[in-house]
Amino acid sequence: MKRNVFALVVHERPEPCESLKPVLKALGVDTFSVSSCDEAAHLLEQTHPHLIFTDTKLPDGTWIDVVNLVEEPPVTVCAIVVGPSKNAETFEAALNYGALDFISPPFDSEAVSQLLTQAMTLVRARRDRHSRAAVA
Repeated sequence: MKRNVFALVVHERPEPCESLKPVLKALGVDTFSVSSCDEAAHLLEQTHPHLIFTDTKLPDGTWIDVVNLVEEPPVTVCAIVVGPSKNAETFEAALNYGALDFISPPFDSEAVSQLLTQAMTLVRARRDRHSRAAVA
């Protein structure tokens, strides 16, 4: 993964997101953590991350609230839901609400790398279209 990829990680409880951070770091992704939807909204406006990883449970909302935050930010962001265990219902709901994927531990470096490649391709293409539309 190329450097200069920035991910916002939204979580209050330590797991599962804490075990994801070292995998992201090893893949060259810089991360910053916040613990609420409100903090995520504030930081999205200021930092324009490429990716946002959100825990399923937050003190002031849920992963759905975080995914809704990235629907129309000033800069395109891919949302990925992170849960303690993967179940088909949450996976399907995450995709239906606009998340790119739903992942759970243990985090395989190769699988996370493939997901990052997919996400960054999507983010870069959308940002490129957005910048071209702004010029036109």
